[in-house]
Amino acid sequence: MRTGIRSRPWAGLDLGSFSVKLFAAGTGPGQGRPLIGEVILPFSDGDRPHPSETLSQAIADCLSQAGLSPRSLRGLTVGASGADVIVKQIALPLLDEGEVGPALRFEARKHLPFDPQTMTIDFQILGRFPSEKRLDVLLAAVSNDRMQRLTAPLQALGIEPDVVDATPLALTNALASRMPDRREACILLDIGHRSSHLTLYQKGEPYFSRRLEFGGRSITQAIARATQVPFEEAEEWKLAAGSDEPGLRVDWNSPELQAALQCLRVELVEELLRSLAFYRTLGRLPDPLRLSISGGSARLPGLAIRLSDMIGSPVSLFNPLDDGTPATGDRESTVGPQFAQAYGLALRAA
Repeated sequence: MRTGIRSRPWAGLDLGSFSVKLFAAGTGPGQGRPLIGEVILPFSDGDRPHPSETLSQAIADCLSQAGLSPRSLRGLTVGASGADVIVKQIALPLLDEGEVGPALRFEARKHLPFDPQTMTIDFQILGRFPSEKRLDVLLAAVSNDRMQRLTAPLQALGIEPDVVDATPLALTNALASRMPDRREACILLDIGHRSSHLTLYQKGEPYFSRRLEFGGRSITQAIARATQVPFEEAEEWKLAAGSDEPGLRVDWNSPELQAALQCLRVELVEELLRSLAFYRTLGRLPDPLRLSISGGSARLPGLAIRLSDMIGSPVSLFNPLDDGTPATGDRESTVGPQFAQAYGLALRAA
């Protein structure tokens, strides 16, 4: 029997600085296990982006791993992240939906640190408040230059993305889709390679996202300094410790992980607590505060427990390949946290 177009999967593509990740899933019940692919990019200890042709090959390899081709997809969403990707909640006068776009282009000048003419701008209406004559809108903007860099490796493969989504929104959608109570606050820290994203969404309160200049690379650098080994060797040790079946005993009293803990405490936790304190000036934080973590470095066994001790709030592992219940503690079955962004992007099926 010939499959219909609705049965073809929609894919999310995360073009990270460490790896390219793809998550593809159907839209209806009974779609089975999602199709995934991940390709590690060539080692780079600097901040220079990978060449477009390198990313094109990684994308093609991800599709191959997942048993897919561009023609087999119903659609593709690609994520945009970086200092020139802005997500901000703003208030507008009560307008009809058709009037929001033109008004937002003018209003954006007050909220963006860049010239709106150099940005691609989109929005989502969060709520209408007729009694207050107010419209709450989520503004998302990305520089045209970054848009071109995102689409170039795809275009080389003959692929045009159907949706480009800001990373904070994809991460929020990823966690919210697994929350049994949609009124509960969604707080996710996605630990990337070069940077991390903190997103906070709760109904009736301001939306908040912040890019933190901390990533898995920071942990690797701390391990390399403490053990006096090359960065590449420290990275190999960290990847082995966080693998699906660790080939070594993970001891948090070891020099490697003591260095990692100190790095987390000084470079991540202090900034995380400052970010949460700032949010308290904008809106109410839930009590108790429950934080989920994702990203490749989140796979270090026991990391959730250590972070929970440091911030004084429950921390759980968000794994979109799991059964929908976030894992906690030292659970070893951690394959999947690095697909959080790709999973959230795949949810944006048009």
